[in-house]
Amino acid sequence: MDISGKVMTVKGAIDPSDLKKTITHEHFFIDLSKSHFPHQPPIYNKPGNKTIGNTPSSSSSTRATNYPSRPTELDFPATELNLWNAKVDFGNLHLARNSEPIADNYILSDVNLAIKEALEFKNNGGSTVVDVTNRGLKRDPEALLKLSEATGLNIIMGSSWYQKMFHPRDMDDKSVENLTDEIVEDITVGVNGTGIKSGIIGEVGVNGGPITRNEEKCIISAAIGSKLTGAPITIHSGGVGEEKHHTLDLIEKEGVSLNRVIMGHSDWLADHYEFALELIDRNVFLEFDLIGRESALEISPTAKDIQIVTKLIQDGHEDKILLSQDVCFKSNLKHYGGFGYSFVLEKFIPHLHSLGISNIQTDKMLIDNPKKILQFIAPVH
Repeated sequence: MDISGKVMTVKGAIDPSDLKKTITHEHFFIDLSKSHFPHQPPIYNKPGNKTIGNTPSSSSSTRATNYPSRPTELDFPATELNLWNAKVDFGNLHLARNSEPIADNYILSDVNLAIKEALEFKNNGGSTVVDVTNRGLKRDPEALLKLSEATGLNIIMGSSWYQKMFHPRDMDDKSVENLTDEIVEDITVGVNGTGIKSGIIGEVGVNGGPITRNEEKCIISAAIGSKLTGAPITIHSGGVGEEKHHTLDLIEKEGVSLNRVIMGHSDWLADHYEFALELIDRNVFLEFDLIGRESALEISPTAKDIQIVTKLIQDGHEDKILLSQDVCFKSNLKHYGGFGYSFVLEKFIPHLHSLGISNIQTDKMLIDNPKKILQFIAPVH
């Protein structure tokens, strides 16, 4: 299959000019509850947990790395079951926002609510959303198609594998060739027999600290899958500090140009500007995709994103920036008091304009750059 020069959405291939204003890292239907099991929060540490950095300096990080391979094997106090099994409502929303373990917070499955939330993005001038939900996260191509048809939005669906705790039980036994075949099938045939095709490889769930062999297999299979299909790649963090270069080295070694790669969660580079420039020098796109996520994280990425994005633009790098919000919890949705899918267009871009950033510059990040990265190139066999 050669759709070079086109973009693959859940409704089929379209011209890049049809993308218009695009956010490149979101989730409409997802189940992240496995990583948020009681006593195993995904972002915050307990005493004694080993911590790693997601930036060149690890001292300020709060990422926990000692996840069990199977969260369902955990033992925890029975009294926590009431909260874990509760439905998110305004009585416990403050707990959900503080990452208290409520399983319902980590599941997005309501098509009607997704339509309502997605229309907030469209009504603020948005046209295209990249949904990077992939294997192991209960990816739902038919629900994405319903959402696209109901809203008129272009929706691009992901492939590949997310973080290691979401890998299949037989991941150790899967070869790079096995993983590549699954990616290629998602893109050229469709997902799970639906005929609905993925349009991007990722988010490839590389946490690192250190990068495991299975994570390396995911990176390499993404690179080979990109070469065989012409699809772009989007990476979840890419590892800790210098490990990001290792991730890029593995991709480059397979003959894939790094201008086909998005480095996600670049918000974590906000305090490490020179390192961000190192990645830009390798020709990747830096994606700032935690914008408006204060309600779900005990950090304030938006303020730092304003600073680094503004500086990158002032230094002439606006052609390497992508923007998004990574909505993946109920507490991120407007219905539950979050900022929703429209925050970038509704608040973040106007604030950049108030700082002197021009419409031409913000359109590069929202329109021109997505057009470059999301269109397929000719496959190489």
